Amino acid sequence: MRRLALMALLVLGLTACDESNDTLKVGGKDFSESRILGEMIAALAEDAGIPVTRRIGLGGTLVNLESLKRGEIDVYTEYNGTGLVMLGQPALVDGDKATERVRALYEPLGLTWGKRLGFNNTYGIAMRAVQADELGVKTISDLIAKAGDLSIGIEQEFSSRPLDGMQPFTSRYGINFGNVETVSADERPQLYDKLIDGEVDLIEVFTTDGQIAQYGLTVLRDDLDFFPVYQAAPLLRGDALVRFPELRGVLDQLAGKIDETMMRDLNSQVDQDALAPAMVARAALAEMGLIQSEGFEIAEPVLVAAAPLALGNAESLTALRAVREAFPGRRVSLDPVDDPLASVGSGTARIGLVNAVDFAVLDDTGTPQTRPFVAVGVVGISYLQVVALKPEVQRFADVTTVATGPQGSSSYDAGRMLAAGLDGLTLEPLAADGFAAAARDSGADAALILAPLDSPVVADLMAGGRLLSVTGWEASNNLVRFPYLRQARIAAGTYPGQTGAVETLSAQLVLVGPVVETTDMVGPQGPGASAPTPVSALADETVTKISNALGTGLGFDPAIPAASILSPRLPPAPAAVNPSSAVSAMTIAVFVLFGWLMWLYARPERR
Repeated sequence: MRRLALMALLVLGLTACDESNDTLKVGGKDFSESRILGEMIAALAEDAGIPVTRRIGLGGTLVNLESLKRGEIDVYTEYNGTGLVMLGQPALVDGDKATERVRALYEPLGLTWGKRLGFNNTYGIAMRAVQADELGVKTISDLIAKAGDLSIGIEQEFSSRPLDGMQPFTSRYGINFGNVETVSADERPQLYDKLIDGEVDLIEVFTTDGQIAQYGLTVLRDDLDFFPVYQAAPLLRGDALVRFPELRGVLDQLAGKIDETMMRDLNSQVDQDALAPAMVARAALAEMGLIQSEGFEIAEPVLVAAAPLALGNAESLTALRAVREAFPGRRVSLDPVDDPLASVGSGTARIGLVNAVDFAVLDDTGTPQTRPFVAVGVVGISYLQVVALKPEVQRFADVTTVATGPQGSSSYDAGRMLAAGLDGLTLEPLAADGFAAAARDSGADAALILAPLDSPVVADLMAGGRLLSVTGWEASNNLVRFPYLRQARIAAGTYPGQTGAVETLSAQLVLVGPVVETTDMVGPQGPGASAPTPVSALADETVTKISNALGTGLGFDPAIPAASILSPRLPPAPAAVNPSSAVSAMTIAVFVLFGWLMWLYARPERR
């Protein structure tokens, strides 16, 4: 009996070994990029009929490499630069040489490097695109003359790396930054918040970080090839190719298919949109035509409609970040359209990023007609910026023809209000694409943009023009007639060459959603709360999340219709004198007792 039991255990053990050998064990590191790539390998293998066991997210580099050596996993994605470092070799800046070197070093270990996937995830220096354009910076060397006035944010590990860290980097380029802010590894995502909020001018990044795609940042070109290459490729056991002869062909399907831009977008979907790595991987493979798309679906993205002339600044990135926090697990992206509110009203976009002037359109008599939308959060302030395009135009009074954005845009709506309030102005609406060049060629006296002060379009126009003060607006009843436009001032030095303050008008920049009308239907905000169109209103919880995430501390302009959940709450009414029958009965009893006691006190003494 004992002999039979031992034989049964032996058979079970051999069966387990056979099952293990018949399964491709896919590993991966514990960060989004490695998880996505691991899921891609697993999905391609399964599509080729290879049974797969997933051990993705196994741990760091050392854990995966040791697991690969011991046969606990068969394949995972590694970087040639990391492969060199793990064997005590210096990282290289030449990708071909680095790959050739790791293949020679790992072959005696029974490990094989597959073909490179196409992207390089190394260190980089990034900044907001609008600031890079303003400074004329494209390469790291372009920073040398300007670095003393700039601040940079870095991670603690980067500050201490002896070969490719902060000190060797600044020495190689001969750069001295005005200020360096350092955060811990756990606080690394805060570097992007600091950059978007303007607390630092540049940050150290990994070149495939999802936030680069999310916020449209500019990664400066490493023109001295200082940072080593870290190119991704499958690293696998040689015996896995023997057990699964078709595996090499499966892995080769990914060779050269993924560049930095694509990898940033995939990382953003996981890190910022909170989508599952497996879902993101399969969707990417289907888009590349490597697998069939049946059997999975990614939810429709949440679009934030915005006029193109209002994009490219810190405020638009702040709005995007707030909406992402309110829609976890959904892709969120900006949708450039000429009339954002029309896009929201039709259901094409879920939310709009607009200026206060967009809430009203002028009829034929010049009277503002309110549009049915509500604000759900204050993003910031936009300024009416009028840039002279001709040398002879020295004052706003000299302007007769104004180039504006396309019809439906904030700039066009503000221009119509300006023309209605001040006689003698003629508008010339132009397409948003290539607006600055078109405005210069239009023959107009000036160009008008309603946007935050860091607008890249205004910066482009200012290269050959100058800001004009908008005067005379308060002379009539314009402040009452057009309450969306407030008097403001652009401080001196806001733009290069601007020596004095400029008087102008401003409007709040807000996020908006469909208005809620009272009906008999039941909507997302309860009974009697339904949108007047098939477009559903934003739920109170979503509105609150967006408002809290913005964190601007600004209250709504009184002229703007705000979502009901964000309206100031009235104090509770005082309680009624007799709130209940029990209290009333008790009150009566107290009065009776009090009367009886008075009678006892006042009655004549009985003798």
